[in-house]
Amino acid sequence: MLLTASLRCLALLLAGMLLAGCAGRVIPPPTPAEPVEVYLLDHGRHASLVLPRQQGGLVRYSYGEWAWYVEGRRHALAAVSALFWPTPSGLGRGVSEEATGRADLGRLAPEGVMRVYPLQADARRVMALERELDAHFERDGIEPVYSEEFGLEFVPYPRAYWFTYQSNLAVARWLRRLGIEVRGIPWLSNWRIDAAGGQR
Repeated sequence: MLLTASLRCLALLLAGMLLAGCAGRVIPPPTPAEPVEVYLLDHGRHASLVLPRQQGGLVRYSYGEWAWYVEGRRHALAAVSALFWPTPSGLGRGVSEEATGRADLGRLAPEGVMRVYPLQADARRVMALERELDAHFERDGIEPVYSEEFGLEFVPYPRAYWFTYQSNLAVARWLRRLGIEVRGIPWLSNWRIDAAGGQR
């Protein structure tokens, strides 16, 4: 009964979000001071972000529920639990020192990419975000767990995963940290890219 009620609530929640327009309208800054190219990757149900590394190459970041992405627990009960109760989350990172641009993104995302959205961001903001995310991998006593399926090393992330903060919402937050405006709620990895400095 509890599971049935939870599934009913989930259906109502998703329907409400769809009616509200579950899309992320992405508006890049007009003219970044030091422009570099970053990539928003849409994998179908989740998204990730690829940034250029200062040392060369590209790095991909992804956020997700620990049991789902790292432990592979993907049955219906686990999905409902992940949505309705805060559960442990993980930050994923994959580095390719040889990758230089869009043509190399496949090696960073073995699970596949449905769409690639190249965006311009300021180099200083990109470096600041990288330092912030990389700091989670440098904490004492942290041993990353590698996922061959996603080509990422995962470490525990302090913010819990559930329907108010999941992979696509995390990526939207990172984009905002880069000075890229995101409007709407891209809960279903539904993205729309507007021209830089588009109408407000």
